[in-house]
Amino acid sequence: MQDAPTIEGAGAPRGRAGGFTDWLPGAARRRRAVGDAMIRTFEGWGYGMVATPLIEPLDTVSSGVGAAKQTQLFRFMDADGALLALVGERTVSVARVVATQLREGPYPLRLCYAGPVLRNQPPLGGRRRENLQAGCELIGAGCIAADAECVALAAEALARAGLDGVQVDVGHADFLPGLLEGAGLDAADRDRVLAALSGRDLVAVEEALEGTPIGETERALLLRFPALRGGREILDAAAQGLRPERPLRALAELAQLWDLLMAHGLDGHLHLDLGAVRDWDYYTGPTFELFSGELGFPLGTGGRYDGLLGRFGLPLPATGFVLHVDRCCDALARRGGEAAVPLPPALRVAYAAGGEAMAIRAATALRGPGAAVACDLEPSDVPPAGADLFVDSEGGARWWDGERWAHASTAEAVAALAVNGNGG
Repeated sequence: MQDAPTIEGAGAPRGRAGGFTDWLPGAARRRRAVGDAMIRTFEGWGYGMVATPLIEPLDTVSSGVGAAKQTQLFRFMDADGALLALVGERTVSVARVVATQLREGPYPLRLCYAGPVLRNQPPLGGRRRENLQAGCELIGAGCIAADAECVALAAEALARAGLDGVQVDVGHADFLPGLLEGAGLDAADRDRVLAALSGRDLVAVEEALEGTPIGETERALLLRFPALRGGREILDAAAQGLRPERPLRALAELAQLWDLLMAHGLDGHLHLDLGAVRDWDYYTGPTFELFSGELGFPLGTGGRYDGLLGRFGLPLPATGFVLHVDRCCDALARRGGEAAVPLPPALRVAYAAGGEAMAIRAATALRGPGAAVACDLEPSDVPPAGADLFVDSEGGARWWDGERWAHASTAEAVAALAVNGNGG
């Protein structure tokens, strides 16, 4: 499938594939700046950068993601007949690295990454199939303090990237499954009720509960799930009358997480959502999503996934998150009204015939302090309009001081422009 812009009348299609984006100067600069700000924040919290391939063996990826995500993989066969896939997320790759090359620790192990991911899904409604993601994994720590650290770090990374004031929605992947198991529902009934809850369809939930042995307390709680959202007070309300251990443990963990996140300074930005339904087969504990008012999609998601490392032969607890850099750029564009960060003007170095080598050395010297410098590709007889430095064939120079051409040696002109130029 091709996407605009295309080249009309050029014969064979030469457009861009649907769901992929060209990032032009300015927009690409903002995208890089957002990603860099996130990585600096991660490293400031003690997370070490790892880089993993864009391509993994298909069985490696399949062992880490559920069936639904496996259908979204770009798959292909290499020249040796091996089945490969373009990664649709990077946590599985990090888990592979830890289980093979970093398995001796030391733990807890704090790792971060940034890179593109690709998903083979219809590009409906402007949905991207290639996205830049940055994220963190905290491996070997099963305590709630580790979950709190990841939530707080994700929020701070967004703030450092220019998206302060985000809302954090926190749930627990074991609350509803534990509630249903404790109420005596078998696996088939549990799956049916969870599917109805994931659709946030109250009528469907009620129908799914019909004929099950669920008690009145649990039934009433499930039918109130749209209202199980708010502050710490909903934890006490949800616990009233509950007896099964699993959902009570989930509520206790959320209470502890809430208190720790208050200590991290997230007061006013935190909401609990006990009806959150996300990736039952993957997440095992607290989960979270981060939103801004500019987009209807989360800027980041994360949570505890204690089962993943075990699939690679290293059963360790783990928690982490991913931030969607491209969505953050969309939100910044809507927040600030500009989609791009303008490039600083580059100094222009021109030269007369015979002055090429001196001009190249002058441009190199100016770039040393960090200035952006573009050197002309052809000589000029006279200093061209727009040039900042003109080198003649004898090694003399003229530099534009903003009002007139000033004569100097090349070294003197470079020194003057280094002070008065764009500075990068």
